[in-house]
Amino acid sequence: MMIDLVLEIFGQAVLDQVRDRTASPPGKGGLALSGASKTKSLERDHERLKLVTMALWEIISEHLNVDEADLKRRIDALDLLDERRDGRLKLRQPPKNCEDCDRPMLGSAMTCPYCGAENASRQVFS
Repeated sequence: MMIDLVLEIFGQAVLDQVRDRTASPPGKGGLALSGASKTKSLERDHERLKLVTMALWEIISEHLNVDEADLKRRIDALDLLDERRDGRLKLRQPPKNCEDCDRPMLGSAMTCPYCGAENASRQVFS
């Protein structure tokens, strides 16, 4: 089913990276002692994202009369924005620095992850 492809694109790479870091010995790029709980938290978030994605796909396909072939074409087109078929989206803009603490943050972030300052120039899909 096409929705499985969508879910894999958005989630599996992140989970693999977290698992790899948790398996690393401390001091070698691994996570701190709370790594296992962070992994579980990310897995719960991933499962919730899958649920929401599946619900959204059902609503969209029912109301807009689109099918999985349409979805696959759009996924392929978005995947090729960076001219590489790798199942990842390229950021359209590099991270910017927070106006308050000058640390890097994504343009789509509502607030700075470091100091909590509001991102006045927030872009939803950057």
